[in-house]
Amino acid sequence: PTPLGLANPVWADDPRFDLRWHVRHSALPGPGTMAQLQELVGWVMSQPLDPERPLWQLYLIEGLEGGRHAYISKTHHALVDGVSAVDVGTIMLDPNPEGTEFPIGEERWDPDEPSPEMLFVRAASDGIRAPLRAARNAARSALTMPRGTASAVMRTAEGFANLAARGPSAPHTFLNREIGRDRRVGFVSTELAALKRARGDGGATVNDVILSIAAGGLRRLFERRGEEPPERLVALVPMSIRRADEHLELGNRIATLIVSLPLGEDDAMRRLERVHEETARVKESEQARAASLVIEASGWTPPTINRVLADVLARPLTWNLVVSNVPGPQAPFYLLGRRMVEVYPFVPLSPQGHALSVGVVSYDGGVFFGLAGDRDLFADIDEVADDFEAALTQQLDATD
Repeated sequence: PTPLGLANPVWADDPRFDLRWHVRHSALPGPGTMAQLQELVGWVMSQPLDPERPLWQLYLIEGLEGGRHAYISKTHHALVDGVSAVDVGTIMLDPNPEGTEFPIGEERWDPDEPSPEMLFVRAASDGIRAPLRAARNAARSALTMPRGTASAVMRTAEGFANLAARGPSAPHTFLNREIGRDRRVGFVSTELAALKRARGDGGATVNDVILSIAAGGLRRLFERRGEEPPERLVALVPMSIRRADEHLELGNRIATLIVSLPLGEDDAMRRLERVHEETARVKESEQARAASLVIEASGWTPPTINRVLADVLARPLTWNLVVSNVPGPQAPFYLLGRRMVEVYPFVPLSPQGHALSVGVVSYDGGVFFGLAGDRDLFADIDEVADDFEAALTQQLDATD
């Protein structure tokens, strides 16, 4: 943190950096099933990162059935967003099964401890440069925006005010109760080619198909728990606004879209049509481009204002859950000569009453769903995964 809260917290080199703290080794007891791995992942993701150290850890896991291994990557969302997490993850991996040698410098890395005086000067300097940088980026975006985006930005600003004034905009469900620290996870997978076929002929995208599957899985979850599914749930859908020249930069570069999921529709194709209509409406509204300007502004507005905006967006009934889809590399990667065959994302839960999240990532021709739930409220996370599996099958069968 910066002295006197002059600016947002900044990244600094850690002179006490200890690789052994960040890279850890563990093994599953026999027989090493996927269920045991999921239990371990839930435990790892339940342990908070130490804010006095760099905000990441890697766990190398052996003992899985079939002679397989796993590695668990845990990184604070302040350090990377989903897209840059994929970029950072690929640094740990190698497209060459034989491995790639990199020269190791002989000079010892020995950074200085950042002093309060240095942080003060840096914060004051950033306070001058950041507005200029943000204005330049916003102007560059504005020059390429179609007519009407300025009014969309105004509508976005008005939306923040209206959101604070009107109160809840999403239905109250068991997804939005007070949560604890501990987590459970569930996994579902399919082939990217199958999701592409499931798009049909109506102009739907793979992301539309994923949102339709999420709606179908959530509908089954409500029915299995003996509750009437709401007509809709409101999903917070992160979208990368990372420019091509920023792909290796750390930090969070996402805007968020608010998308209505039609749980009231049981027919898979009609549900997909409604999702496509909704996402097309959101895109036509320029919500994402307007939101990107809000993100640019957050780089130079005072931390207190940023906290207010974050608190408004995190209110329990502004939205019901996060559904995040991140495209990954479509070529195989290797770790120490072992090919990575599956990769499951973990989307953190918002502590303001959001008990379930859905993460999706594509890799090497596969699509992998990672479900994260509060340990107490979602003791049935394996059955939730079954609900999503059934919705996936229904969606794929609808176009066969």
